[in-house]
Amino acid sequence: MSTWTYCATDLLTGQVLADTLPLSVQSFSKNLNGSGTLTGSLLLKADYRSNLPFIRALDCRRAVLWALADGYPVWAGIQWDWPDMSRSSGSLPISAQTIDSLWGKRLITDTLQYQGVELYSAFTDLLNYGLTKHSPYITSDSPAATRNPAYLAMVATQGRVARLVLPTPGNSGQSWTAGYAYSDLAAVSSAWNDMCASGNLEFYFDPGLGPDGKTLCIYLRLGYIALGRPLTDSGLTLTFPGNCTDYGYTVTGSQSSNMIWATAPPNGSTENWMSAYPHGADLSDLASYPLLESTSTWQGSTVTEQAQVDSYADGQVALTTAGMTTPVVNVGGGGWPSAKDIQPGDAAYLVLTSQLHPPGPAGEPGLEQEVRVTGITVYPSGGSQSEYYQLTTSAVTAAA
Repeated sequence: MSTWTYCATDLLTGQVLADTLPLSVQSFSKNLNGSGTLTGSLLLKADYRSNLPFIRALDCRRAVLWALADGYPVWAGIQWDWPDMSRSSGSLPISAQTIDSLWGKRLITDTLQYQGVELYSAFTDLLNYGLTKHSPYITSDSPAATRNPAYLAMVATQGRVARLVLPTPGNSGQSWTAGYAYSDLAAVSSAWNDMCASGNLEFYFDPGLGPDGKTLCIYLRLGYIALGRPLTDSGLTLTFPGNCTDYGYTVTGSQSSNMIWATAPPNGSTENWMSAYPHGADLSDLASYPLLESTSTWQGSTVTEQAQVDSYADGQVALTTAGMTTPVVNVGGGGWPSAKDIQPGDAAYLVLTSQLHPPGPAGEPGLEQEVRVTGITVYPSGGSQSEYYQLTTSAVTAAA
């Protein structure tokens, strides 16, 4: 069982706001391509004044909340909300989101044009643009209003994110071509979604320690097609019965499609775009299962070539095909693996035997399957709650 502690730092400066917080955390999650959350509450003391340092440390919009297992950071995010409705509980409810949520509130206020730019470089340039509003890819038709020196000076101080560590320039082996018009005022996160959906990019913001082994940091992790460790490196074998306390084997055929027609609106260009078959088709699934068609529309940037919308269609069908099989596995918190041992994108090997997956004739497990961990929800120990982890996996992505 892990020992859980919580602290807070300032988003802009990195200053420690509280080195320990008396929190009761219900759960927190982290997922590939962002959107992790934390829900919990600050336990308020009868001595009103003694609560003030902790309340101030959980200042909404400014505080970065950290969750540490045995002293190692496993979650970090912005304290956004106090969903507070009553004083009778003796606590202050809190709600936080992983750091990527900030770029949903940073708009592309200039026209940016990426023409054959290396994929990771384009992603980090958009990230830095959200912090500074500067980019070498800003075009000459950007409006004067958003290049106002006073506005840019304000962004230089109030757009910062302290303790963020970006990777050294890598090589995804892929290029990114897209344009973002200032008139659309799209969020930076919307552009990232384009890259994930059509460029097969994966990312997450990973809390950790700096080179000194003490300083809390947030590292940007980038991957092309498969972020995370292969099975030989992760060593994750999940067994039921065994180190798994329960599992579900969700198949949502009603929501699946094995043929996606992708479209893109003009968005500033003069041409409507549509994917070309066999792009968007899962031919292996269509060899055995009936045709299930749906559409998906490119959002955010301007499509300039057919390959973009074709790639987008291929990325979308990979998410919706094969009945959308997504095993969910509960892992007990008393042994291995712990929350520190699991990263989004990791390969894991399921060994399951149950009424749903009965043993074979020689007693072999009912199901043995390699999957990828696409999301982790941690339920920390505290009060009457016993520690456990819920892993969302994707059999489809692993098979691909």
